[in-house]
Amino acid sequence: MDQFHTRGHAATADLAELAGIGPADRVLDLGCGIGGPARLIAERRGYRVVGVDLSEDLVESTRYLSQRTGRQERVEFHGGSALALDFIDASFDIVLLQHVAMNIADRAGLYREIRRLLVPDGRFATYDAVRGVGEPRYSDPRCPRKASVARRQAAEACYARCSTCSASRTGAVECLSALKLA
Repeated sequence: MDQFHTRGHAATADLAELAGIGPADRVLDLGCGIGGPARLIAERRGYRVVGVDLSEDLVESTRYLSQRTGRQERVEFHGGSALALDFIDASFDIVLLQHVAMNIADRAGLYREIRRLLVPDGRFATYDAVRGVGEPRYSDPRCPRKASVARRQAAEACYARCSTCSASRTGAVECLSALKLA
């Protein structure tokens, strides 16, 4: 439930393996959502990961979830735009991007910023959706690919509630859980 991309944990594990993350690597999860990939890498590999997301509400939820799961020691999360981050040049050995570029219109700016953040021999690993022919296939759990119109509307309403509700994390979890069981 904490992986906002297709294939969930398996995709994150595969991407981390392909990126060749090592114990000394400084890793950035750009567009971290609620931090599932960062926590998974920290848990399974024991490495430190920094996550950044545009939504301050998601970052706040991410920090909360990391504390609740006991993984706050190996992960840290910041709010910010993927197009202009407050890190110095060459801050990271590896930048991971999962289902993020598809949401950013200024792709050239995104990739310039990633390049700026990477050390000279750094690695960039991405897993993203691209549109071919036909209707888009939604990878986001808020908009399931084969969802009925009613279910998709319920998902959107639930997401709006969760992303604007800072007082009650329980309400957000209950909403998402009910949607999953619907």
